[in-house]
Amino acid sequence: MKIGQNLAMTKTPGITSVGFNPPRDTRLGVEAMTIAELRQRAPAQHFEKLQRADFYRLLGVLEGHTRPMVDFSGFAAQAGDWLLVRPGQVFRYDFSQPWGGWLLVFRPDSLSAAGGSRAVNQFDLLRSVEDLACLRSLSADQHDWMQRSLQQVQHDTALTDDVALRNELLRLQLASTLLRLSMWQSPGAGLGDCQLAEQANFRRFRHLLDRDFATRHQVQHYASALGMSEKTLSRVCLAVAGVPAKAVINQRLVLQAKRLLAHTTLAVQAIGHELGFEEATNFVKFFRKDAGMTPLAFRASQRPDGGDRTSSGHMATLEVAARNR
Repeated sequence: MKIGQNLAMTKTPGITSVGFNPPRDTRLGVEAMTIAELRQRAPAQHFEKLQRADFYRLLGVLEGHTRPMVDFSGFAAQAGDWLLVRPGQVFRYDFSQPWGGWLLVFRPDSLSAAGGSRAVNQFDLLRSVEDLACLRSLSADQHDWMQRSLQQVQHDTALTDDVALRNELLRLQLASTLLRLSMWQSPGAGLGDCQLAEQANFRRFRHLLDRDFATRHQVQHYASALGMSEKTLSRVCLAVAGVPAKAVINQRLVLQAKRLLAHTTLAVQAIGHELGFEEATNFVKFFRKDAGMTPLAFRASQRPDGGDRTSSGHMATLEVAARNR
């Protein structure tokens, strides 16, 4: 992995876009390195910045402790913990205290079978990865297995005799690593048939929500599409996520708004429109209620330079109007 800019991603002063650009061979879709090796690849200032990448990052802590930020939430990680950061998520490293570990980076297309001939298996692996928790604590034996796995990936990355064979080997090693994490997470362990059904229905809801959240804000839409009543969908969400369906929808909208505020210079009314709000003041009011601050205040909190000064005056006017409604 080479730290650098990906021109396909929006550049802004407050966030660093990181593209997957491994050394030696651009066809290489997987790479493992120690945290010490990672820190040698870029200046210290790089790791203090907000970042979003077009690839997955799996970080394992071997010693010490750290508190990285993923999508505006801090995660306390110590030895034995593994953190998965997905493409497009806003992320910041934390090296305020010394810690050591491993980093596995891989492109989304590394999860696909060679030749595209295993559609069912591809879907299963992708679903397993998406079901993984952001932060996972492993047992000592599991943690040791992960270390050995990443060491093997790092060793095999250097093989150059048959690049195609090496890349397929790395893809299979990646699949094995991710599937083991999925097995160890065991979301269905100890659950009855009713609870397993709720887990499956919630997964279907989240998949549909990720597709439609920008244009569909009502529980009725998702309940109807899933073939259940609004009451049943809310019961499923309460059982799995601890909040009703409407709150899950609102949380997804707020997360997307935060991402756009942090890593684009879009005006607040443009963000509101992109998320399905016809009136910018309605969006500001909604955001403030769920996030606890206005969009302008949130953008400023994520950017040391105070955000996009060219639009801040107009944003402030919208926020004052929302407060007065």
